[in-house]
Amino acid sequence: MAHGGRFMTAMVVDALGSGVWITFSLLYFTYGQGLALTAAGAALSTGALTALVLGGLAVGVLTDRMGPFRAATLSCAIRAVAFPCYLFADRPATVAVIAFAVSFGDRLYWAAHGGLVESVTSGEQARRSLFALLNSLRNVGLGLGALTVALGAWLEESAGAPLWNSIPLVNAGSFAVAGLLFHRVGRNARPVAAPEPGRRAVSYRGVLANRPFVVFTGATLTLTLSSVAFDSILPVYLRSLDLPLWLPPVVYVLSCVAIPAFQPLALRLGRDRHAMRLMALAAVLVAVALGGLATLGPLGPAGATALIGLLVLVFSLGEAIFGAVAMTVVLSYATPTDAGRYSAFYQLAWGLSGALGPGIHTLLFSVSGSAPWIAMAAALLGGAAVYLRLARTAHAPQKPTSYSRAPAGRKGRTRP
Repeated sequence: MAHGGRFMTAMVVDALGSGVWITFSLLYFTYGQGLALTAAGAALSTGALTALVLGGLAVGVLTDRMGPFRAATLSCAIRAVAFPCYLFADRPATVAVIAFAVSFGDRLYWAAHGGLVESVTSGEQARRSLFALLNSLRNVGLGLGALTVALGAWLEESAGAPLWNSIPLVNAGSFAVAGLLFHRVGRNARPVAAPEPGRRAVSYRGVLANRPFVVFTGATLTLTLSSVAFDSILPVYLRSLDLPLWLPPVVYVLSCVAIPAFQPLALRLGRDRHAMRLMALAAVLVAVALGGLATLGPLGPAGATALIGLLVLVFSLGEAIFGAVAMTVVLSYATPTDAGRYSAFYQLAWGLSGALGPGIHTLLFSVSGSAPWIAMAAALLGGAAVYLRLARTAHAPQKPTSYSRAPAGRKGRTRP
């Protein structure tokens, strides 16, 4: 297999494996291991939060020291070892420890993610195309996870434990394959460049001193919190309106299908447009979609269902643009010696949203059903204003050079 084929296969396997597990994990511990739902959820959250606190920034240092391919290889190895351990996790404390390992491996991969894409692309349009493709694959993984859950419920009585246990084992095998492929491609990668003589040593101090980047990451919290709201509180909101029970899963699957379907349109909209303006467009689209959810109350079931379908499509287009552009902005601020730190700091927006978002959204929901959507829509419009301000600011980001001696092969790229 050519380098480009190995690279893309590894990226596809990681995206699908992670996406499937996100939607399957709680059901695995509840039905496969017999834990109480609240205990399983608390254990997974504890492991993930601990990984965020202890490893959220440490993974950036590891990536900059090891290089993106070695970091990605290590992240896959950690998860390949951790997933089979879930078969023996029958207590919340054990689940939390293993969840910490899986979450740490996942955070390490995301710290290396930008450098991996940078190594096989030349030009911002090519990077946007590849980031868009990978974002699509992750949503396909989420959709496959939802189908796996449905299949598991259907076959539970006949298949039983073998069915539930097969998912962690298949995931472990897939990450082992991805790690091997990253290792093989990485053998031809150039070592991480050393800082130029006389230049300040690489550290998070430099990242924090880059005010436009810190402001960009703060504004992006509005988008990440909105994604968490869509996944966590939307089903509860729809149930509170006495809408059909089948509607929340259909909405979720529609989004998983629509985001990949909208990626070509997102890329066409992005041609010759400033990345920050595209981020502003994404924020406005998501704000319109979430704000529209606050208007469902007075509508009947048929009208509400039709409006939800339209709003999900608007939301998905915004998510598609966001997924194609955000990491290219992160890379525009970084250099090869600190790209891991920049990526890790940016990923804190996702980590904090996952940790704090459900609590924030449920608190707002306790005020009124429409409060989360109105609050998030207002925050998103504020985020859009910040992006437009950054678009007018000449921050002159430093463009990183390629990490590899040569591109990983044209088959490893997507057309700009």
